[in-house]
Amino acid sequence: MKNWDDICSRCGLCCFEKSMDRHGRFVTTRTPCRHLDIISRECRVYHKRLDVGEGCIKLTPDLVRQADWLPDGCAYRAASDHEPNEKRGII
Repeated sequence: MKNWDDICSRCGLCCFEKSMDRHGRFVTTRTPCRHLDIISRECRVYHKRLDVGEGCIKLTPDLVRQADWLPDGCAYRAASDHEPNEKRGII
């Protein structure tokens, strides 16, 4: 079985602040989370990212299917757009 977190391609775009434009669409800003290493695109506090109070959320297959703020090239979005989790062997 493949681990859900292993699907991430480490683009880091989900870790940049978002704003909404005048048409109601989410736009990724140029401001990263302070814990994002902008060179490696990895979180410096990944193991405790949900506890640091920075607004980080745990991405699950169900959440990703509803998250219109994730970038189009997100590997999680690509994976969740295809088959149900059970068929892909994702835990």
